[in-house]
Amino acid sequence: MKKLIVFFCLLAVLSCKKGALDPTGTSCEKASAEYEKVLTAWSQDINNKTKCEAVKKSLSDIIRSCSVYTAAQRKVYEDQIKDIDCE
Repeated sequence: MKKLIVFFCLLAVLSCKKGALDPTGTSCEKASAEYEKVLTAWSQDINNKTKCEAVKKSLSDIIRSCSVYTAAQRKVYEDQIKDIDCE
């Protein structure tokens, strides 16, 4: 759970920094908007496995869609996403 909180805080900090999630197209914007939507839904029903999986998928989409991440950063984030337990 601690990794999950740290990951969300890191993502929040990066997304608040001007130009941090610099969308080179609309795919990054759409991925970010979808993440906000599913995270809000999951926060209202934290025990819902489907909503948890949707958050994991949307985080993966952000990592793939936003060009600001290096390959090493993507690997770290992808490993952290795998550690999120939706059971």
